[in-house]
Amino acid sequence: MIRAILFDMGGTLDGDGLHWQDRFTALYREFGVAVSPETFDAAETRANQDGEIASSDFRGMIESYVKWQLAHLGLTNAELEEHLVSGFIAPARKAAAANVELLAELAQRGFALGVVSNGCGNVDKLCDDFGYTPFLSVIVDSRRVGLFKPDPAIFRHAAEKLGRDPGEILMVGDSFDRDVRPAKKIGMKTAWLAGVEPRDCPDPSLVDIRLRALGDLPKALVNSPALA
Repeated sequence: MIRAILFDMGGTLDGDGLHWQDRFTALYREFGVAVSPETFDAAETRANQDGEIASSDFRGMIESYVKWQLAHLGLTNAELEEHLVSGFIAPARKAAAANVELLAELAQRGFALGVVSNGCGNVDKLCDDFGYTPFLSVIVDSRRVGLFKPDPAIFRHAAEKLGRDPGEILMVGDSFDRDVRPAKKIGMKTAWLAGVEPRDCPDPSLVDIRLRALGDLPKALVNSPALA
């Protein structure tokens, strides 16, 4: 029986199945700018090396990411910068508002809740910013614990922090390779947030619940015999 639920952050609790890179790519396209994966990799590298981002709230983090992306592209454009920052933040805030209600419902139903994220040292700040913290028993930030997805050890660490056997925990995430595979490897149940766009499942045998939207989780928990 499921006693605890762990969530990914980026693409899950802040995006309902939409990955950061896909969201940014769409925003650049709206502005008529082509962007490659290397731009996002460069920003991610800067984030992993930056000291100040560990104390950033959501807006501060996104502003930094956008500046690093534009620097890699060699662009200085205040209008584009604001388009990217505002266009990224607005839907994330909307998703977060709905997820506060989701977490509150799950906590009221008796589940222990937590977050496991490949973060920049500021996952706790993001959880505070989004209003998630009052409902969480554990927050595991890869940069702080020195363990990174897809290493199963980060999920084992989260289970130990919760004081639960992995078989009693459901991991919910949008990334099949970073969330589903490693969580299943240590015996957790898994919920793959596939999103509204059709996506082939790499290995259905590893998925206990397939979600189109995060808000579908409470009903799925009731209806899924795999989680009994």
